[in-house]
Amino acid sequence: MEALDMNQYPIPAKRLQQSKSYKQRVKRWIEKNWQMTTMIILPFAYIFIFCYIPMYGAQIAFKDYKASLGIWGSPWVGFKHFTAFFKSYLFWRVIRNTLVISLYSLVAGTPIPIILAIALNCTRNEKFRKTVQLVTYAPHFISTVVLVGILMQILSPKYGLVNTIITTFGGTPIDFMSTGKLFPHLYVWSGIWQNMGFSAIIYISALSGIDPSL
Repeated sequence: MEALDMNQYPIPAKRLQQSKSYKQRVKRWIEKNWQMTTMIILPFAYIFIFCYIPMYGAQIAFKDYKASLGIWGSPWVGFKHFTAFFKSYLFWRVIRNTLVISLYSLVAGTPIPIILAIALNCTRNEKFRKTVQLVTYAPHFISTVVLVGILMQILSPKYGLVNTIITTFGGTPIDFMSTGKLFPHLYVWSGIWQNMGFSAIIYISALSGIDPSL
């Protein structure tokens, strides 16, 4: 079969001119609106860097990962790790704990930001309202690592504030962080404390559009 010679079918000059004209218009628009272009590029770059690039590491789940060999050099093991997890005696315990904590977080965490938003919306003292907003919003911007460090300092069985108060009144120190029954409560309520102020912003915005006379 005779090879197709593209030179025999040249692109029409009009189409080439339109293509060049379009590229020039796009280039001029970008140069003219470089601020808007930058604002558009930044979120896409953020998503690409922090959402798509990390997917590269997902293959570790299917490999016998060795740091000395790297991700690509480590041997493939297929579904070995998944099979081991499903056969583990801890499988159903992990599933149960995940469902219980998720339901606990949903039930306990949903009404609190709503109540906080209603309370702030009904407060007429502007200074007091702004102070409460600042105090409740601030924890949202604290890193989770820092938050855990704060909890460990406050709840430490040796020198933590809570156990100091308990021992002052003749009680026995409690190791909150190592007690299995207490951990779900610490996990859920520390998350609520960290995010309730920020979550209340949405409800405050909704309430501000409601006529107070209703």
